[in-house]
Amino acid sequence: MTKHHGAAVPTPDDDPVPHAVFRVDGVPTHERFDLWRESIACVFEVEANKTVRSNGFQAEIDANMFGSVMLARTQTLEQRWERSPRLMAKDGMDHYMIQLYEKGDMLWETDSGPMSFPKDGLVVFDLAQPMVSKTNNFANISLFIPRLMLEDQLKSAGDQHLRVLTGHEPMVQLLRDHMISLKKLSSRITARQAVEIAPATVGLAAACLNAAISPDSPHQASGIVFAQITKARRFVEANIINPNLSVEAICIEVGVSRSKLYELFESFGGIAKYVRERRLRRALLALTDATTCHHSIYDIALASGYTNDAAFVRAFRRRYGLTPKDVRRMGATGAAARVEHTGVDRRHEDWVRHLAI
Repeated sequence: MTKHHGAAVPTPDDDPVPHAVFRVDGVPTHERFDLWRESIACVFEVEANKTVRSNGFQAEIDANMFGSVMLARTQTLEQRWERSPRLMAKDGMDHYMIQLYEKGDMLWETDSGPMSFPKDGLVVFDLAQPMVSKTNNFANISLFIPRLMLEDQLKSAGDQHLRVLTGHEPMVQLLRDHMISLKKLSSRITARQAVEIAPATVGLAAACLNAAISPDSPHQASGIVFAQITKARRFVEANIINPNLSVEAICIEVGVSRSKLYELFESFGGIAKYVRERRLRRALLALTDATTCHHSIYDIALASGYTNDAAFVRAFRRRYGLTPKDVRRMGATGAAARVEHTGVDRRHEDWVRHLAI
């Protein structure tokens, strides 16, 4: 607080954390689901049966920004949820999402068979990976963390997508309780406090994800292995623009053999796939970033480590099912087509799209 003519005047640091509440209550019944589907498309494509859509459809997102992370409570009805390569290409999002359910359930398929949300547990989503799930009527809380804030702290960064954390583990309980408490106290937390809370929240999330790995898990990285993976990944990021970046150069930098490097990146699908993914993600972010919208496809290809735009376009289309031009066109069309309803707060859409360190 500062003094102004003898009175206390609030400073920006005393402002509450940003708070947005999206509701469809005041929208005509026949328009509610379409508005919801358009809004939640900032993260997922959703579908619901005719009965759910037409019989007084309800949906709410109550979101807060804590520095560079976002926490949101979502309440809605039975639906199908998908994060497709096409949507990933359209939004360019590069976050982790950690989710808990207060009521209801989520079901999804894995290579090991059907899965459901663990009681009092957590599930981790890598929003750069595809997924499909179904929910009944539910309320959940989602913590969105930019990849660059969390990934380097994880001992098994390549194994997080759709990872189930059971509620009986103390660290899982601790992170779950923290998310619930943070949402409960959000109206009393100031913007200055939120800046301090964000890295602490990310640190707790990393500690939880690392501690929840079983000691005998083949993916549990020792201190030395973790340091080697981290060094290799940082070298890749620093040299991603170099089209001549090679396995040999990475091995020399890290001080390991080729076979050892392949072993280190097994959970990422191999070192070649890891480098390719990082290049394509870099390009995708450039294509969806308003500050680089004037850059040519060729310039973005070069800045992503490709020697020509033809090879870049082929690789991009194989990964996302769209060309770079398609992504730009979809982004422009989506922005122009957004429908606003008086009294409906849609700020959460921009917040989740543009989380940054």
